[in-house]
Amino acid sequence: MSNFVQVNVISHSKNNLGYCFEHNVERQKDGEDLEHLLSENDSLGNETITFAYSVVSSGTYEENLRNYYSKQSKSNNYKDLKDSFDFLENLRLEQLQNENRKDYQSKHLIEFEVGISEEKAKEYLNSGIDINEGFKQYANDLKAKFGMNTLQISIHRDEGYYDKDNILHHNIHAHFLVHNYNFEQKKAILSNFRKRDYRQLQTLAQKSFNQVGLDFKRGLSKFQTKLNHQKRNDFILHKQNQELKILQKDLLQKNQEIKDLYTLLNSQKNQLKELRLQFKKDSNIYKMLSLNIKNLSFEEQTKREEFRQLDTKIKELKNQVQREEQIIQEDLEYANEIKSYFKTYLKENTTKSKDNKYYINNINEFYKSLVDNFYNVSNLDLKLEKLEKLKNENSILKSHLEKSKLDNQSLNEHLKKLDLLNIKIKDLIDKKDLLEEENYNLNIYLKDKNLEEDYRNFTRNLNSHNIEFER
Repeated sequence: MSNFVQVNVISHSKNNLGYCFEHNVERQKDGEDLEHLLSENDSLGNETITFAYSVVSSGTYEENLRNYYSKQSKSNNYKDLKDSFDFLENLRLEQLQNENRKDYQSKHLIEFEVGISEEKAKEYLNSGIDINEGFKQYANDLKAKFGMNTLQISIHRDEGYYDKDNILHHNIHAHFLVHNYNFEQKKAILSNFRKRDYRQLQTLAQKSFNQVGLDFKRGLSKFQTKLNHQKRNDFILHKQNQELKILQKDLLQKNQEIKDLYTLLNSQKNQLKELRLQFKKDSNIYKMLSLNIKNLSFEEQTKREEFRQLDTKIKELKNQVQREEQIIQEDLEYANEIKSYFKTYLKENTTKSKDNKYYINNINEFYKSLVDNFYNVSNLDLKLEKLEKLKNENSILKSHLEKSKLDNQSLNEHLKKLDLLNIKIKDLIDKKDLLEEENYNLNIYLKDKNLEEDYRNFTRNLNSHNIEFER
């Protein structure tokens, strides 16, 4: 049974505190519900734990530093989170001021995403065991090990996906929002981390869950399932990267189509405006042209907005592709580092005999040290559900593109009809110009022959005849 626990880390500036709260607690982005959330019936529920920081007694900075403490609550109020952050930030700034140091720190928050195996988590949940205790213990251990003050834990059980067999899978994880400063060491935490510190975060997660009786293990599965497990993870990561590149290419092509379309709309609109100048404002043709110009303007603005949205999506995908490629490169470098490390390790702990055989110097020490090193160098499990989730997101986007394609086809048909209408109107204008020219020539002829009065009498009699006829 899969029972892994894994930790991912990212840093934020203090300006992103509200963004983190919106995503982690309100489950929204820019005021809209997150797209990848499960329905209410499929969700297993969320929980938020907020840490309120205060001092036992106000005094000097050193007294406050010794006496501040935290109190847990289930507050979903942004103000409570902001108050806790401001309290710790003020202590940090006061420490810098007391030591006459300038503030160069740009990343004030650390966000941990701690994921646990769905299979093992559901086993505990079905048995009525509270898996949240493992997350709470991890917060305590982060404080003890690294001097990290946790501001908020958001435990999510509302994400997941349906696989091809229509089986529901949950992505059970928690987001830890941590103040990025160690008051004892008087420095930012994450910017001073080394590779081994990141690896210790994984080991600490296992120990925290084990300490409260939850059997989760950090990143050992690839050693247990031999080298093909790592090959599978590498394949998933490369496959995911290829999916992103294909989607980015599709979006670029689609965006160019939209740009061409709104350029055409703009051209059609301007042609109709020039055409409209040929008619009086109270004429039916002028009104009809004005209505078409209005419709074209609306369609043009709609396509421009669609272009802007897709352009933003393309930029996001480009950044994501670059991040994935960086992860792949780091993974390759890390694999080489592991190979080099164990080559040195084996050399230092074995002895070559005269018969060209290698013997372990101390079997008990070798075994204990080997297990410890496995804990330190094992990488994160990459879950297949991430690829499945990506495919689902791609499917949604591709569906949107297909719908947009149909809308554009309909719009193109409309533009073709407008082209025909333009031709008919231009033909009418040509005939109108021809009649005006003939009328002008007729007037010149009548004037030359002194027939103007006769022609006026003729038109009066003609109009009188038409009136009688109508009666």
